[in-house]
Amino acid sequence: MSEAEGPARKGNGVGIFAWCAIIGCTVLVAGILFDGLLDALLPDGLVPILALPVAVFGAIGMGVTATTGSAAAQVPAAVLWGVPTAAALGSGALMRWLWNRLRRSMPLDTAPPTPTELVGEKVTVLWWKDGSGEVRAVTRGHQLTLPARSEQPLRSGQSAWVLDAVDSTLAIVPWEQISD
Repeated sequence: MSEAEGPARKGNGVGIFAWCAIIGCTVLVAGILFDGLLDALLPDGLVPILALPVAVFGAIGMGVTATTGSAAAQVPAAVLWGVPTAAALGSGALMRWLWNRLRRSMPLDTAPPTPTELVGEKVTVLWWKDGSGEVRAVTRGHQLTLPARSEQPLRSGQSAWVLDAVDSTLAIVPWEQISD
C-alpha cells in the first residue's frame, strides 16, 4: 500500500465546508423533527432561514474545492470563499422571501388569535361580578371566551371595548363610555 492510498493522516480530515454542510443539514432535520419545541424558543421561520445558507455554503464550498482539485492552491481565495458565500447569501435571501410568501398565502384563521389582538375590539360580557368576569370575542372567524376586568360595573349581554390584554386577561370599559 503506497502512502497516497493509506488511511487519512492528520491534516486530511473533514474541512470547514464539509462541517458547514453537516451542521446545516443536521439543523434542518432537527427543525423538522422538533418543530414545536423550536417554534417556542426561536422566532417563526428562523431555523430554515439560517440552516439552509450554512448547508449551501458547505455544499458549494466542497464543490468548488473538488472542482479545483490539486489546483486549489492556485485558485484565488476570493473564488474559493466568495462563490460559496455568495451562494449562501442568495439561498438565505431566497428562503426568507419564500417563507414570507408562504405565510402571506395562508388563511388568517389558521392560527387562533391571541388576547393582545383583541385590543381595540368590541366584546360581549357573558357574566360579571365585583369588577371581573368573562367576555366573548369574535375575531377572524374564531370565538374566544376570556377573563376580563373593569373598574366600571358591567352586566351580562353588555358590549365592551378592550383597552389592554395582560396575561390573557382583558382590561375593558363599557362600549357606551367609548362611543360618547
